[in-house]
Amino acid sequence: MKKTSTPLVSGQNFRNRLGLAAVVVLLLLLVVLARLLDLQVLHYQKFRQLAHDNHVALVPVNPPRGLILADHGQVLAQNQPTYAVEVTPDQTNDLDSTLDRLQKLLDLSDGDMARFDKSMAAKASFDPIILKADLSPQQVAALAVRKAEFPGVRVTALMHRNYPFGALFAHVVGYVGPITASDLKRHQAENYRGRDYIGKTGLESHYEQRLRGQMGYQIKQIDAEGLQVGTLEEQQPVAGDNLVTHLRLRVQEAAANALESNHYRGAVVALDPNDGHVLAMVSSPSFDANWFVDGISTAHWRSLLDNPGHPLTDRADNGLYPPGSCAKPFFSIQAIQSGVIGPDFQTYCPGNFQLGGHTYWDWNRSGFGETNLTKALAWSVDVFYYKLAVKMGIQLQDQTLWRFGFGKSPGIDLPGGLAGLVPTPEWKRAHLHAPWYTGDSVILGIGQGYLLVTPLQLARAVSAIANGGYLVQPQVGKEWVNPSTGERSPIPNAAPENLHIDPVALHAVRKGMEACVNTGTCHTVSIPGISIAGKTGTAQIPEGYAHGRTIYNNDSLFIGWAPVDQPKIAVAVVVENGGHNAWQALPVARATIAAYLQPDRDPGPPAAHLHPQH
Repeated sequence: MKKTSTPLVSGQNFRNRLGLAAVVVLLLLLVVLARLLDLQVLHYQKFRQLAHDNHVALVPVNPPRGLILADHGQVLAQNQPTYAVEVTPDQTNDLDSTLDRLQKLLDLSDGDMARFDKSMAAKASFDPIILKADLSPQQVAALAVRKAEFPGVRVTALMHRNYPFGALFAHVVGYVGPITASDLKRHQAENYRGRDYIGKTGLESHYEQRLRGQMGYQIKQIDAEGLQVGTLEEQQPVAGDNLVTHLRLRVQEAAANALESNHYRGAVVALDPNDGHVLAMVSSPSFDANWFVDGISTAHWRSLLDNPGHPLTDRADNGLYPPGSCAKPFFSIQAIQSGVIGPDFQTYCPGNFQLGGHTYWDWNRSGFGETNLTKALAWSVDVFYYKLAVKMGIQLQDQTLWRFGFGKSPGIDLPGGLAGLVPTPEWKRAHLHAPWYTGDSVILGIGQGYLLVTPLQLARAVSAIANGGYLVQPQVGKEWVNPSTGERSPIPNAAPENLHIDPVALHAVRKGMEACVNTGTCHTVSIPGISIAGKTGTAQIPEGYAHGRTIYNNDSLFIGWAPVDQPKIAVAVVVENGGHNAWQALPVARATIAAYLQPDRDPGPPAAHLHPQH
């Protein structure tokens, strides 16, 4: 019987299979070795860092921002705990899809999405960006239950800046907003991160560094699922100091209400005339500072831009106005001190003044007859100051204005602040390509023409008359308070500048300004039991052109102080477009003074009979 060869064939197949398996194993070993070479040699540093980052995370810890308070402790800017949703673009699987789903889930507006796009354009893709702050409990819950669907998205707790008085202190306190690249150029970049707030305007901006505090950090241990399981190292943040101001809530409210209740556009500045402490600083209309904290919405921004009252303009230290007759006291002091006139000088006022064939009318065309300085100030006699302007000339007029702080920034502890314009022959030649005429000086003598000042400058200048001849530097900040220890540190105030005003000139002008309140054009500002000195102003403002002539409206102004002999408050008020008989500044000034000197009393309505004011 023939023998079979099957076992030999089976043995050969086995050896072939074993060889193939060996080759496969060898290839796999080579792949593993190549991968090890890539991980351990070629890209060692990269993967070492990734491995480290996979189990630890550096978590910045923001410091609590310092509070801003009024002089009697009312909180003007505070921090409120809230929740926000933030997105880290390079940690999302599909950023566009993620944003679309978040918008639907959280019912976000197009404005929310637009602000996110704007923030993302200015930041790196690895930087977390706030999509929506101040989340409702329902929004937080909606995200919590669907967390796994949104890689790169998380809800974070943060302290949200809040302004309890909304629009009342918006211009002077200012507001914070999301930090930008340009902000970091002006501050220590290492003390901020991409989702932080930073002072944008007002005190929030000027005192940013100390309000901010110092950032801390935590080094967190992370498990394989990306959850925080412990803290390896921690550096506590240092809270920002609290800023106490000289601002008085009652005075600010009284001034703002007097403007806003009558729908006036204008400004009020109230100072302590002895040291420049700012008691109130109002610009009307205003805006809600809370709108800007998380980036203003398109609707709110459009409402501000379309508002004809220009609420974003800080009229108190950036509004430029002709001072009108409020300039007359300063020219009077300089004229007496320079010997141009004596304190007893008088002249005849027929109701107009003739110069070079041109007639300059007094506001009272019937005239005032024989007029001395007291009467000229009390009744704002234009003819008196037309003649005085010719006697003084432009050089002495300019010297007067610069002496009392016009034409330069007052140096207040707020960003910005305009210098205004003190016109000179050189300025006119350079800008208008025309020489200076005597008629220009005549108009300047009643505070008109090219002269432009701010309400803050007016308050500062009248303080010098009130306090005996010292030009103060306005200051809002009073002191810093350490929130941990309660330690207080005063904010230094620059010493007033001695203007060396002749006591004779000072007495003569103060007498005239007191008469202005007691019997003259601003008698309706008077308050029983309080002595007040002041001066009205009416400034013509061109507002159009029709039928071959310029159409004018009048701004209403007031400067003054009280009490006369022991001054505690100096006030400057401007009401825009007050009309022909511009008396509107007077009740505003009256309410402001009464709120400070009679805090527990209602001064009652102003006098019923209002004469044409100038």
